[in-house]
Order: sequence, then C-alpha cells, then structure tokens
Amino acid sequence: MMSLVMLMLPRYVPEGVPSLPISISATIPRRTYCDEESLLLVLTLSILTQLLLVAYVGFGILQPCSLRQRQLNEWHRRRFASFIFRRLLRNLDDVLAPGHPAGVQGIPATKRLEHCLWVSGQVDNAVQIFRRDALKVLHPCQDLSSHLAGDLYFVLEEEELELTSAGYGYTDANVNAGNHAAKVEVTEELLMSLLYPERAVVAE
Repeated sequence: MMSLVMLMLPRYVPEGVPSLPISISATIPRRTYCDEESLLLVLTLSILTQLLLVAYVGFGILQPCSLRQRQLNEWHRRRFASFIFRRLLRNLDDVLAPGHPAGVQGIPATKRLEHCLWVSGQVDNAVQIFRRDALKVLHPCQDLSSHLAGDLYFVLEEEELELTSAGYGYTDANVNAGNHAAKVEVTEELLMSLLYPERAVVAE
C-alpha cells in the first residue's frame, strides 16, 4: 500500500529510472494564437466588412436621390415637349392663320411670289427648330438620372410667358376642333408622328 502511495507522489522516482521533467511548458510546445498571418487575416476581414457597410449605406442614400432626379428630369422633359409643340403652333399661326396680315390679300401681284417665298421660309424655319428640339426629347444625349439632363430641357420663363400671353399657355395647349377646343397631350408618340409622318401612314 505504501508503494502505491509513493508512486502517486509527483516527486517519486523509482530507483534506476531517469527522472522526467514535470514542467508542462517544457513538454508541450507553446501554441501561438495570434501570429502574424492570423492578425493580417482578421484585419483584412475587418476592412472588407467596413467597405461593404459603406457601399450598402451609400447605395441606400444615392439610389433615392437618383430616382428623384430622374422623376424631376422626366417632368422637365414633358414640359419641354409641350413647350416646343405650343411654340410650333404659335409660329405657324403667325404665318398661316386665316385673316393674318401675312396673307396675300392686299399684296400687289408683283410681290406675291416674294411673299409666298417668305412665308415658306418662315414655315420651314419653324419646322426645323421644332424637329431639332423634338429629337432631344425622343433621343436624350444624357442619362435622365444625371443632373446634366435637366439642362437639355430648360425653358426660359420669358418665352413661356410670351406663349401664355399669346394664348398658348402650358395649361392652354389646345387645338381648335370644329366649334370646340381639344386639349392635346404631347407624348412621344405624337412627336414621332410629327417627325416621321410616313411611318404613321405605313402603320395605318
């Protein structure tokens, strides 16, 4: 019994048996938990997490702004389309309206040809200006989500007031139809039919 107790003692070494070191640190190699590679990995993951968080927050902030900018530019685009249509009507009425001073009544026969050429030039000029601006509506050269797109459809207040005072206001974009006036919505389809009437004929 005594021999069993002595064997259990930490310092007991039987005779003839070399003693073993009892230090755990000497027998078990120390494990390095925070070596250089692990630290770099942790730092890399932390940086990537921060970047993803910043990108997510930035997307959440910029996306609504981009949507609002697009909606605002779409409104300017529709208003500009209405403006150029009303301007075309006003310019054509100034030249071709019945009873207008631009008519041939009262013009000497020797000058009627010259007057007709002048009227034709005025009509052609009005149509070409309309075509130029209508193409900007149908084929924007800027993304409608950008701030630059708003500059394409800028309308001077003086020009808008001039049309309004002449009866071609934004809320008065009407075309006479018999004895009543029919309001015209200036859509892309309408602009396409005015720019390319031959396509409308083929479609019919």
